Amino acid sequence: MTATGSAPLTAAELTQPPKIELRRLPALVAAAVRLVLAAAPREFLLVTALQAVAGLGLVLPLVGGHELLTRVLAGDARGALPQAVVVLGLLGAIGVATAVAASRDDVLSELVNRHAMGRILDVACAADLEQFERPDFHNRLERASMSARIRPHQLVQGLGALGAALMATAGVALALATIEPWLVPATLLAGVPLWLASLKSGQLLFDALFRLTPAERERSYLLDVLTDRRSAVEVRAFGLAPYLRRRWDRRTDERLTEIRRTAHRRLRVTLAARFVSGLALAAVVGPVVALAAAGRMPVADAGAAVTAVLLLASRLRTGAAGTDQLFEAAPFIDDMGRFLEPPGAVAAPRPAPPPFRRLTVENLSFTYPSSDRPALCGIDLEIHAGQVVALVGENGSGKTTLAKLLSHLYRPQSGHIRYDGVDVADVDPDALRASIAVLFQDYLRYLLSAADNVAMGRWQHTADDAAVEHAAAMAGADPFLRALPNGYATLLGPQFAGGVDLSGGQWQRVALARAFFRDAPFVILDEPTATLDARAEHDLFQRLRTLLADRTVLLVSHRFNTVREADHIYVLANGRIAEHGTHSTLLKANGPYADLYTLQASTYQDPA
Repeated sequence: MTATGSAPLTAAELTQPPKIELRRLPALVAAAVRLVLAAAPREFLLVTALQAVAGLGLVLPLVGGHELLTRVLAGDARGALPQAVVVLGLLGAIGVATAVAASRDDVLSELVNRHAMGRILDVACAADLEQFERPDFHNRLERASMSARIRPHQLVQGLGALGAALMATAGVALALATIEPWLVPATLLAGVPLWLASLKSGQLLFDALFRLTPAERERSYLLDVLTDRRSAVEVRAFGLAPYLRRRWDRRTDERLTEIRRTAHRRLRVTLAARFVSGLALAAVVGPVVALAAAGRMPVADAGAAVTAVLLLASRLRTGAAGTDQLFEAAPFIDDMGRFLEPPGAVAAPRPAPPPFRRLTVENLSFTYPSSDRPALCGIDLEIHAGQVVALVGENGSGKTTLAKLLSHLYRPQSGHIRYDGVDVADVDPDALRASIAVLFQDYLRYLLSAADNVAMGRWQHTADDAAVEHAAAMAGADPFLRALPNGYATLLGPQFAGGVDLSGGQWQRVALARAFFRDAPFVILDEPTATLDARAEHDLFQRLRTLLADRTVLLVSHRFNTVREADHIYVLANGRIAEHGTHSTLLKANGPYADLYTLQASTYQDPA
């Protein structure tokens, strides 16, 4: 997409979907059944049993109906009455079983939906941060999320309809076999075109939605930009609403065009299948009517046979509809299953070592998946426990990337991070992060209470009110949080009723309190004063050693005046360490640090 806005990509230009082969359908159905059984085994077995009762139970009223019709035609009114009561009672029982199955089916769908979405959340939460840099991961996550919200319900509906239809088909076929056996295979053959059409129709829909995934993600993103509170300011300030709305309209038109094209193709397949099936059904009913008309088949037998054939055909159509839902859902469930597949066997991670006394980085390099240029290259540095170490440099120099590697959010692609000489590459990153507190410049603003916003630093201790207030006091947030309408219990953010918004600087103090609340021995602060005024920034850095006494601090900043008191300063440029040392030694070296420090200092000096 160019800056001036080009036409949206057509669906054909996007990712091509895999084909679902007919031979794989039994495995797909088996996987679908396993998913449902894992989510709600009792409900699934109950619904299946009720459907079996309703389906197989049809054989009794059909046989009873044939006997009833025979008695009526023979003028046996006395014998017909109890027979009619039996048939009606059986039909009532079948109706009750069908109603109960339908009511439990809704609960079953919700349980399967919860199970599927829960597994997707597990995978998304466990994924390395690097995966979120890959468009393919976002496409797969989007499809899996959409499938989890929609397809499990469709899967349950399809399995239910297909199961009920198969049970009913078996029951009607048994009844029909007692009247005229040759009609059973002939009628079943009439349903084959409907089943094949269901398979083709499901593949057509999956193909369309699979190809549209990237465009659909952009459409969802544009919708978020147009409706999100945080983006509303800039959208209005630059008058972007009409432009972004037109881009959303183009993506929506593309989706509608593809859906219409797919709907027409599916309709043609369905109509052709029903036409062929109708001809086959006529070829079955026609001879029965002819035989009855010629007197070669009793009228009662012919009537019961035609009724059974039509009922069997109806059940086959119901089964085909269920198959259509199942075949439509199965490729999405299969696609979701591939997303949920656990990674290959990996060695169990080593337990985390104790907090380091000396952290060393050797020849560290990292390139983002979406880039062909290294963000970091050949980084070497050293941090001793209790030190305040600063990373400085211009925007894009690699400071934040290095901070994310040192906080074990990314894995090094080459080089080593060592704790006291031991490489921690095969240590559980979650265990390493447990002893690290991080405040990044793109921190989250949780739409929760003020206390919860602070306690997110270590959620296991959310009930420790005293610790929450102490962390807020360290960050300078306690006075304005206490002054809120409900104090620390006040909901932050105006999106929910009773919520109160904060200024940018206040939000940053709350985020800083969150880092303090974590109470970790290694603290990484990435531009912690970006939205603070000059006085508040100066006060924070003056108190930093006191606030974080006995802790190791990595301070990331592009403001050179804020890091002069650091024990050691590393200057990054173009992803490399340009120089390092103390503030005074770097000024004496008259290198990049001195140049940038002098340049920034000159902006505060009187030109006169």
